Amino acid sequence: MCLAKVYETTEGDKPILEDIAYMIIEGEQVEVETLFGERRILQGRVRQVDFVKSRVQLEKD
Repeated sequence: MCLAKVYETTEGDKPILEDIAYMIIEGEQVEVETLFGERRILQGRVRQVDFVKSRVQLEKD
């Protein structure tokens, strides 16, 4: 099973968070939860979702 990783557009190729199982998008806020139950609220907008690479890219204003 390959779960998503979240990246910031300014941070290059190092993920902010890995093993994302759940995501809620509300305006400029993205709430994510990992497979292990860790929850985080990230500021920014979803810029791109690549299902093949399991990659979610966020863009901060």
